[in-house]
Amino acid sequence: MAEVKVRGNGKRRIWEFQSSTIRRLLGLSYDEKGLRRIFKDLKLKHDGNFSAPFEMHQQLAQICRTQNQHAKQVEKMLEKQFAPYKKCAEISDPKKICEFMEGKEGTENIFKDVPISALIWFAARNAAKDKSKEIETRVLTSVHLKEHQALRFYDELSRKLPGGKAEDILKELSSAIESNEKLQRNYKRLEQKRKELISEREAIKADKIRLVQELEEQRRLNERLRRRVEESGGEAAFEQIESMKSEMELLREEINRLNKENTELIKVSAVATPNFNFSAKKGIAASACNCNGHEVEMVPQLKGVRVAYVGGVESLESCYKELAESFGCLFCYHCGHCERGKRAIERLVEKNDVIFCPVDINSHNACRMIKEACKLRRKPCYFLRSSGLSALKRGLVNFAAQVYI
Repeated sequence: MAEVKVRGNGKRRIWEFQSSTIRRLLGLSYDEKGLRRIFKDLKLKHDGNFSAPFEMHQQLAQICRTQNQHAKQVEKMLEKQFAPYKKCAEISDPKKICEFMEGKEGTENIFKDVPISALIWFAARNAAKDKSKEIETRVLTSVHLKEHQALRFYDELSRKLPGGKAEDILKELSSAIESNEKLQRNYKRLEQKRKELISEREAIKADKIRLVQELEEQRRLNERLRRRVEESGGEAAFEQIESMKSEMELLREEINRLNKENTELIKVSAVATPNFNFSAKKGIAASACNCNGHEVEMVPQLKGVRVAYVGGVESLESCYKELAESFGCLFCYHCGHCERGKRAIERLVEKNDVIFCPVDINSHNACRMIKEACKLRRKPCYFLRSSGLSALKRGLVNFAAQVYI
C-alpha cells in the first residue's frame, strides 16, 4: 500500500482519517440544514433520492475518504468552523484531548467550552503518524460511550416531555436562561433599591429621634417660661411691662427737656457771673462764689475746637451737641457703625481736633479704627467709660485742662 504524503506543516488531511472518524466528525459538525448548504456550495450532483439527511451524510463522508477537490473544500470549511478554538490551551495535544473525553480525573475543565466535533478534528488532525490509529480509536471509543449516554438521555426526555420533542429542550433552556438572567438583573436592581430604602428609613428614624428630643426640650422651655410668667404675675406682668415702657419713654423725653434747660442755665450762669478768674495764658475759668456763698462750677471755653463723638446713645445726639456747644466747640456726631469702612472713620478724624468714644455702647471694630486713625494723625482721643452726658462733660474738661497747660 502506497504511503500517503503529509502536508509540510505536519498536520494530517481529512482523507487520511479513518472512515468512522470522518463519519463522526461530519455527523457532529453538520445538521440537515448544514448538509444541504454544503451540497449547494460544492455543487454536488445527486438525484431526488438524496434528499434524506442520512443519504447526504453518507455521500459526503464517501467524498472525504479520497483526495479530491470537494474533500479539500470540506476541509477548509471545517478549519474555518473550528478556528476559534485554536487558542484554547493544549488543544494541539491529542493525548490531552483523549484524556478529557475519557473523563480522566483532573481534566474536567480543560476543554469544557470546546464542542466534541472540534475535539475530534484537532485530535485526528494533530496526531502523529505512528500514533494516529491509537488516538482515533480512543476518541471514537469515548464518543461511542457518549452517544449511548446521549441516546438514553434523549429517550428519557422524549418520554417525559409533554410534547415528546426533546429537540425543543435547548430552546426552552435558552429561554429559561435568558429569563433567569433578566430576573437576576431585576433582583440586583431591587436589592439596590431595598438598601437605599433601608438607608432612607434609618435617616428618617434619626431625624424623628432628633425632632422628638428637640420637641421635648421645647416643652421643657415652655414649661419653664410658663412658671416664670406665673411667678411674675401672669398676664398682668405683660401689661405692667408695657406700662413701664410707656413711662420710660416719658422719662426719656423729660430727661431731654431737663438737659436742654440745664444747658441753657449753664449758659446763663456763665454770662451772668462777673467774677471769672482767667489765667492770661491758660484761658480756663476759675471757681467763684455767688451771693449766697455757694461755689458755682465754671465751664471752660474751647471756642472753635472741633469735637467728634463716636457711638453712644443715638437719641442723645442733640444733648451731646448742646453740651459740646456750651463749651464753645463745633460738634460732629458719628453713630459708630462701620458700614462705609475704614475710610469714613479716617475722614472723621481728619476733620476734627479731638475724638470722644464711649466704650459701653460702641463696636470693637469702630474703637480699633478710631485708635489707629488718631495715632497715625496725632489727634487726641478719649475713650469714655460711659455714654452719659456727665462722662462727656468730664472728658471735655480734661481735654481743656490739657490744652491750656
